[in-house]
Amino acid sequence: MPYAAALQAAGHEVRVASSAAFARTIEAAGFEPTAIGENFSWDNAEATFPEFVDYARRGEGLAYANEITWTRWNPTAAQDLLASFDTWRPDVMIREFAENGATFAGQLAGIPVICAAWAALPTDARRWETVLDWQRVLDHYETLAKTLGLAPDANAAWNRQLTLTGLPPSWFTGADTGGAVRHFRLPFAEKPDKPAPDWLDALGRDRPLVYATLGTVFNRLRKTRQALLDGLAELDADVLLTIGRNVDPTAIGPIPPRMRVERFMPQGYALAKASLIVSHAGLGTMLGAIYHGVPMVPLVLGAEHPINAANAAGTGAALPLGIDEIDAARIATTATRALRDPALRAAAESVRKECEILEAIDGVVSLVEDHYSR
Repeated sequence: MPYAAALQAAGHEVRVASSAAFARTIEAAGFEPTAIGENFSWDNAEATFPEFVDYARRGEGLAYANEITWTRWNPTAAQDLLASFDTWRPDVMIREFAENGATFAGQLAGIPVICAAWAALPTDARRWETVLDWQRVLDHYETLAKTLGLAPDANAAWNRQLTLTGLPPSWFTGADTGGAVRHFRLPFAEKPDKPAPDWLDALGRDRPLVYATLGTVFNRLRKTRQALLDGLAELDADVLLTIGRNVDPTAIGPIPPRMRVERFMPQGYALAKASLIVSHAGLGTMLGAIYHGVPMVPLVLGAEHPINAANAAGTGAALPLGIDEIDAARIATTATRALRDPALRAAAESVRKECEILEAIDGVVSLVEDHYSR
């Protein structure tokens, strides 16, 4: 969305292609939506892919998510994008890493494609192999390419795409950067438009403030949420826990002293005051912490969390907990250690300063224009 907003502000016509489930969100952000792929979000995952529940219970959720992406989403998305070009043909497409249907559609239609990376670059197999069967991904790519009438590409076309990232160079230490990578400063450090709520002023005044969240998908994991609640209750700190709009605060039981529970608030409010964030290791949450210089305790629960946590730990700004380590006692011990560790805070501050000098987001406009002119 930050890239789209910069291009729109410069006078370019921008549309956002995604699942129909996100149409209202896209429109609320000021863009015209184009529905592609299956009508899917994680809120209806069990209904759309009922077999996913069994895979997740067996600990094979990541493997099955990989299958969903390559055998169902990308082929359908590619065909839907190609069909949409009959009424609106873009000059350039910017895709996020997993939505590789755009790569196929771009190859078939002769439209240049740019990748907006997650927490690892498309070429960094060292990281992706921790969450994906990388060879299986490549095999799916070649099979789908043949089905669409494209010559199989053993190196995978996405490895050569121009890549955009909001993360600093130090985040990718040791990675094979492959093609061109441009680092932009995204608006994660900007203050929210409205003043902070009055009650926030009392938090973090007499003791450190710890901000905790499990995001908007993993917040439904009751056992993890309870471990987080119980573990943070042991800290000598004020705690702000956001649980998500789809969770009833009255359903989580008694709230410990020095803890405030909210369904939602813009994370910029809390991160501007926080001494530590304990989170689900989602990239959006971690970007906020990085841009504010807040040390992290990432909880690796699924998705690309292992990649996010490993790279954060590599900068020295995070103390991750693996999925088998998440219980109240370990959360309390690790969070206490993080609050007392000056090296952790120094590393977080170092990364924050590195992000301050990243290229301004407006620079993406000339970059995309140049990419099209080639």
